[in-house]
Amino acid sequence: MNNILFNKRTIFFLVASVCLVFLSCKKDKASPPKIDQVRLLDSTKRDSFFVRSLPGAMIVIQGSGFSGLQNVYFNGFDAAFNSALNTDRNIIVMIPADAPTEATNPNVPNNIRVVTDHGEAVFEFRIVAPPPAITGASNENALPGAVITLTGTNLYLLSSIVFPGNISTTSFTANSAGTEVTVTVPAGVTTADTLKVNGRFGAGKSNFVFDNYKVPTTGFLANFEDGNPYFGWQYWGGIQTGSSTAFPGNTGNYIEIKPSGSINAGDGSWYSDNRAVMVAAGAWVPAANVSDPVDNYALKFEIFVKNVWKNGSIIIAPNNNFNRLARYAPWETSASGQFSTTGWQTVTIPLNRFLSGSGNYNPTGSPAANIGALTGGSNTATLQLMLYNDSATPLTNFDAAVDNVRIVKIK
Repeated sequence: MNNILFNKRTIFFLVASVCLVFLSCKKDKASPPKIDQVRLLDSTKRDSFFVRSLPGAMIVIQGSGFSGLQNVYFNGFDAAFNSALNTDRNIIVMIPADAPTEATNPNVPNNIRVVTDHGEAVFEFRIVAPPPAITGASNENALPGAVITLTGTNLYLLSSIVFPGNISTTSFTANSAGTEVTVTVPAGVTTADTLKVNGRFGAGKSNFVFDNYKVPTTGFLANFEDGNPYFGWQYWGGIQTGSSTAFPGNTGNYIEIKPSGSINAGDGSWYSDNRAVMVAAGAWVPAANVSDPVDNYALKFEIFVKNVWKNGSIIIAPNNNFNRLARYAPWETSASGQFSTTGWQTVTIPLNRFLSGSGNYNPTGSPAANIGALTGGSNTATLQLMLYNDSATPLTNFDAAVDNVRIVKIK
């Protein structure tokens, strides 16, 4: 009898053990992951639910079964994540800046894919390109018919470029990187304004005024036009002319820098033989902004370099201050070691490149603290652009023209 009872108890415990093992195994076999929704990490901006975002956003993927997380893919791009921040129900991750979008690949899957050690889940999600923006132009004061290159960011799938006066064109060529667009300036531009672009990913505009020589404002120092309030020339230095034969595409008068002969090595006689653009005193900024940091402004002008330039430099002095200078020598950064242009180009020299140097023509000191430190405390000052041969070989056959000298706000 006891043996029978023992055997029954043994069988009972064996069956119970098997059931417990079975239940345990069933419990250990996790369900596949599931994505319910995506929200922004920032609690002040997050929506309860959204299905599109810009690259670089910090998001929370919410659902279940995220334990054993191995990968998070955005349009097939593997995103880095910190496993210590994640739970079975939440994944905190940044949408990678390099994740592909429809801007670079029209066939992207537009989804998020989560991969764990026990399965994966897919969620429809669109990564959108940021809106386009124009940050520069090869010539900001180009005439109708001129071919210019606009530079910027996210210049993808544009539908139109709008010039001042609401003159729109759909004829242009963009590069695949979304950083450049080549366009012909259309006829009919009669005023000055920003450039605008429209495209699949929104609208944007330039951070500069196009054709601002037509309607000069504070900061415009010299257009060299006789009788104009912004004439701005000191009547000496270079050659004032308006010849469109010598420098085609001009917007009126300009100053030609053309020495009559070769300039010897080490010759700094910028004041002789048509070697300077002497800009008269003008308002760089409104009087209320004289304490603004120089980082916020730049010197701009158009230049046409007719002959090959491969040594020497244009030294620029503010307010006749030779202890704080800027140096312009584009041939130094050219792959060929020389520089020339086929037409007018806009030059941008941030004012933080005017460095202290105690008369050193290649200054390496510190920038000025504010506009007043460049102008002598006033909002009005002169400007001198001077051709030096600060090289060890003769500077020969230099011939260039400068126009539309101006100080502009860049940020």
